[in-house]
Amino acid sequence: MALRPGRVQQIHKREERGIDRSNEPFKVERLFRRPGLVVIQRPAFEAGYTNHMREIYPQWGIGVSTCLDDGVPVKHPRLRFDHYVDLVKVWEDQEYIYIEDMYVDVLIYERSYYHVIDLEEFGEAVFSRQVSPAEARRVLDNTQKFVDSMKRSRLSYNIWKHKYGINRRYP
Repeated sequence: MALRPGRVQQIHKREERGIDRSNEPFKVERLFRRPGLVVIQRPAFEAGYTNHMREIYPQWGIGVSTCLDDGVPVKHPRLRFDHYVDLVKVWEDQEYIYIEDMYVDVLIYERSYYHVIDLEEFGEAVFSRQVSPAEARRVLDNTQKFVDSMKRSRLSYNIWKHKYGINRRYP
């Protein structure tokens, strides 16, 4: 499968390394896998927290990023969100797990509200045929399912994770 430049992160399955969307290598501090869930922890991207954790739910088509400071979840230091949700496509081969960012993102402000962003990027990708109509439909369906389930979870990712993410393999 051809990789879309600037959209795909690669996580090596057996070594503690990955390749970022910008094609830069990074250290994987922790990789945890079980059916329906992949968890990656790596050093922070910027000052204000120590680690970045990403929980990927392939069946939901989402990757949930959380800032950690010495193992404790904290708000993003600059934007103040609690969790950043990427709509993603996930696949793997013998060596790597591939996580492709599908443009649409959701910012979660725990127990307060959520904010869907980057729909204009998604629209441009669909218009320029970088995203197929089938992929576009899947992304929009996954976005709607996730947002609806977040509302049913009282806008709490922690409740969502226990209700839908950890215990259910399929949305």
